[in-house]
Amino acid sequence: MGKGYLVTGTDTGVGKTVITAALVGVWRRRGIDALAVKPVQSGAVMQDGQLIPEDAAFYRRAAGLSLPMDELNLYRFEPAVSPHLAAQLSGESIAPGRVVDFCRQALQKHHLTLVEGAGGLCVPLSGPEFTVAHLAGELSLPLLVVARPGLGSINHTVLTVAYARNAGLAVAGIIINGQKQEEAGPTEMNNPLVIEAMTGVRVLGIVPYLPAVSVEEGRTGGLLDAVEQAVAWRELL
Repeated sequence: MGKGYLVTGTDTGVGKTVITAALVGVWRRRGIDALAVKPVQSGAVMQDGQLIPEDAAFYRRAAGLSLPMDELNLYRFEPAVSPHLAAQLSGESIAPGRVVDFCRQALQKHHLTLVEGAGGLCVPLSGPEFTVAHLAGELSLPLLVVARPGLGSINHTVLTVAYARNAGLAVAGIIINGQKQEEAGPTEMNNPLVIEAMTGVRVLGIVPYLPAVSVEEGRTGGLLDAVEQAVAWRELL
């Protein structure tokens, strides 16, 4: 079994996919057999009669992955809602055992695997009995938490770490994403220090806002270089 982490967020839209793809890309260009998988994707996009999981498609583009999409993503649904509801609205169901097995296969085949969750830790994948936190527990994976830089981040991040620990999960590190340097004020400068003090978890980096990067449009301009410079990625090897 290779090494792995589950990437979660303090909320939806914090940039988990961007950070996941970038870390894998940085490791791969250093010769490390790294992979990213998104077991469950809601908000998939219909193209030419096929549902495309945008997050997995972004991994392929940003990290240079050549594996078939079905090896990067198991379930994909068009409704952009919580995965359990997206499955219901699509007339389907998510089998927890299949999700766990899918992730384990990736972990067995590769030296380092990032499993991206959906939204935050409490998001139901198949329902309240199988959430992102349950998946991390089943896989025995430590967490990488992606957080916002601004107001509210202390509360959201501390609560995420506390919930993780209450569920018996280890937190390997926190990455703050999307900081606009020209707008960074006392809140943005102080947040990482307070988050570390209140959680005891290291902030591995602060990734700047990258306007040339878009998951939806498949734009990766400058992403790998920015994350390689901003994040202590070697500490995760």
